[in-house]
Parts: sequence; structure tokens; C-alpha cells
Amino acid sequence: MAKKVEPVGVVDRISSLSDSVLCRILSFLPIKDAVRTSILSSRWRYLFASSISILDFEECLQGVSKEKFNNFNHFVDRLLYIFPNQVSLECFRVDDEVCDVDSLRLYGWICATLWRGVKEIEIYFEKSPMLPTQLFTSHSLVTLKLRFWGEINVPTKVCLPNLKTLHLKVITPSNDSVCRLVSGCVALEDLLMVPGGSCLGKTVVNIHSPSLKRLVLDFHVLLTKFPNDIDYVVKINAPSLECFEYNDAVGDFYTLSSMKLLEDADILISRYQEDERNATRLLQAICNVRSLFLSIIEAETVSHFSLSNIKLSLLT
Repeated sequence: MAKKVEPVGVVDRISSLSDSVLCRILSFLPIKDAVRTSILSSRWRYLFASSISILDFEECLQGVSKEKFNNFNHFVDRLLYIFPNQVSLECFRVDDEVCDVDSLRLYGWICATLWRGVKEIEIYFEKSPMLPTQLFTSHSLVTLKLRFWGEINVPTKVCLPNLKTLHLKVITPSNDSVCRLVSGCVALEDLLMVPGGSCLGKTVVNIHSPSLKRLVLDFHVLLTKFPNDIDYVVKINAPSLECFEYNDAVGDFYTLSSMKLLEDADILISRYQEDERNATRLLQAICNVRSLFLSIIEAETVSHFSLSNIKLSLLT
């Protein structure tokens, strides 16, 4: 006679896992899918909030209709303001090309993420947004990338002790803004500057950073838009620099410290024959480079240089 088998009930082994393990599992899901788990039970209701470490608007809103943008904005409000203890963001990335966010709301979001110790902030806006002063005194930020068609107002006090990457595709309203901003980043290793509007008149680009390893200066967009109105004085003191990229007309004057550790340089210089002396000054400062990619408009500009022992690719 066969032995009767007792029915075995369904065992929810997933819910028996610790919160930290569950949050780790949810972190691999898209945010919208992680949020959906909140309906499973009271245990899961707010668990998703602790699993979100990257808040990327472009990723979250991919395939979402514009009519639902406002719903997502309200979701971000609740996430940042209602769950202060659960949310621990590593990265906050917002782009107004994929969402409709007003400057005041963005201001509050930035403050909320900084309060939670965010490490990376990327702001891509068409118009210059209002930025909180806390953005320039954060001890948690490691990466800051700003891109908007307008000015960035740098406060008097700048203290970003752990910032290693700074990308600026903006306009600075005064010549000392960049110097003040860079000087406040004592651990800076990667600096990229691409102006996005008109810097009429004499502009002094003063970069002093003992820790800087990579520097990209791309002012070519201004030369294209305002060919007769841009004047630059470039001052660079970066003794630890390993990679240097420069894309612009030849500036009025260059003061560059000896770059003895420079490995790679990518230089595009242009404008007129009378700038030959300044072009000479620029290239002499990087004479120790091991690999040089040089793109110029007039070959005569470099006719007086000694470029021996340098790997050169010359485009004319």
C-alpha cells in the first residue's frame, strides 16, 4: 500500500533573505521594475528605495512618453524627500533633453542628493540652472560634470576635497572663476573645459593644480561662432600632467610650467600667421612629451620647431 504524501505548502524563500541581499538583487533591475516589487507585501513596500544607487534620467525615461514625465518627477520627489534614511545615491544624472524639470525643482534635488553623500553629479541643461552653493563645498563628490548654455556662478568659497573629475561645458562669468574652482579641488586629476557660449573680450584661463593628470581645453566652438572676438591668455601650472588636449585658435600668450611627466598630447591650433610666436611658445612647453598628435591649419606655423624624439602626426 502506497504511503500517503502530505502536501507541501509553497515556501517563500526569497522573502526570508536579509534586506541587504534583497536590495542587492533589486539593484540589478531597472528602477521601474524594482519599484513594482513594492506591491508584493508590506515587507517589500519600501525596500526598493534602498536598492537605488544610480538615478539616471535618460536611462529611466527611455521609451517613456512626455505625458508621463511629470509622474516621474513626482516619483523622484518622493524618493528623495520621503525616504531620507533608505536612499543612498552614488550617481545623480539629469538631462533636460529627456525630461521636463524646472530649475527650482532641480535645485532641491541637488541639495537632497548632496545631503545623502552622492559621489557623482551630472547636470545637462539647455539654460543655466540655479545651483546651490553646497555643490561647491561637498566632501562626498568625486565626479562633477556640468553642461549648459549659460554662465556658472562660482561662489567665493570652493572646497571639494575629494573631487577627481571636473568637466565644464559652460561659461564662467569672470577670469578668476576657473582658478578659484580648480584651486578648491585639491585632489583633481581630470579637468575638461568646453565653453558653450560667448566669452567676449580678454579671457584668462588660469589653471593651477599639482594633482592634475589629464587636461582638455576645447575652445574651438567659440572660434567658430565668434572668430574676431575671442582673445585668450592661457596659464597652466600642472607638473603632474600626463595627458594634454588642446583645441583652439592660438591664444595671445601662454605661460605653461614644465610638463616633465607628459605622456600624450593632442594639439589643434589655428587662426593666422601672426600667431606663430605664440604657437611656438605653446609647443615648447610640451617638448618633453612622448607622443604628440598635432593638427594645424598652416604648416609654416611649426617650421621653426625642433620636434626630434617626438612621435608626430601632422595634418595640414
